[in-house]
Amino acid sequence: MSTAPVPRWRAWLLPCLYMAVIFVLSSFSWDVQIDESFPFRDKGIHFLEYAGLGFLCANAARASFPDRAVWRTLLVGAFVATAWGLGDELHQAFVPGRSADVMDLVADALGSLTGASVRFLVERAKTLSSSRVDPAGES
Repeated sequence: MSTAPVPRWRAWLLPCLYMAVIFVLSSFSWDVQIDESFPFRDKGIHFLEYAGLGFLCANAARASFPDRAVWRTLLVGAFVATAWGLGDELHQAFVPGRSADVMDLVADALGSLTGASVRFLVERAKTLSSSRVDPAGES
């Protein structure tokens, strides 16, 4: 039994909401104290934030274009998330108390690619589990 494809606008709703939250949060100057034991502190936060966005965008791209190769749709998701990171860094250049940082963009891009890769692994695991034959069902 196949399910009806999700309309593209619905597939992209959650990633767009996530992007809006990123935009709003980066519109303020934050004086956040980060635990010194957290590796790469600021860059780690960027990495995790964009890993989530990369996963969501890759998932939306996969739902939008199910007939395309999986790796292509996931690269589209990683690209969209990274492009949003670039836009966010440019936006921060104009926010008082914030600054644009190339290393933040690198962390955003690596996070986006990681999140999209996790989505790829989920797709691969789903494909592998559905292709296995149930030994109990054989006669």
